[in-house]
Amino acid sequence: MRKISIYTLFYKSIYSFKDLAKFRFLDIGKTIKYVFILATIYFAPAIIKLLLIDRDFSQLSTNFDKGSLAIIVPIYLIFTYVLYSGLLFIKISFIALIALLFAKGLKRALPYRNAWRLTAFSITLPTILFGFFPLFNIEIPYGILYDFAISIIYIVLAISKMPRVKK
Repeated sequence: MRKISIYTLFYKSIYSFKDLAKFRFLDIGKTIKYVFILATIYFAPAIIKLLLIDRDFSQLSTNFDKGSLAIIVPIYLIFTYVLYSGLLFIKISFIALIALLFAKGLKRALPYRNAWRLTAFSITLPTILFGFFPLFNIEIPYGILYDFAISIIYIVLAISKMPRVKK
């Protein structure tokens, strides 16, 4: 399980609930690396839209000339990426707590560390979907609720593929 590539993790975390359940045993380092790559994929459409499509720096450029913008825009992008990554880690941590409740209800043994890893891979599809929607100017009302709902559905389906606790 350790020699699995990030691309395979990404691909299988979208469609295979059985593999998703197995991913809970991966190293935390590989999981964190995956989350940062997922954050990059989530952040890329925002960068594309800001730099290539909109080119709207009006909220940044009120008191700055072009030379200052060359310094401020990269700092702004780095800060925003760190913010996106932090929010993604908080989202994973919160949904992992919910996953513990579902695991208990489905009578499966799932410690928090494994729930966190499982959640990190379960949020792949909704994170990619809701990351790319702004690029195509698609606005979904209450999108964050759909995001959480899809993540929870993925987690429940993955937990159901785990073996039951033996008494």
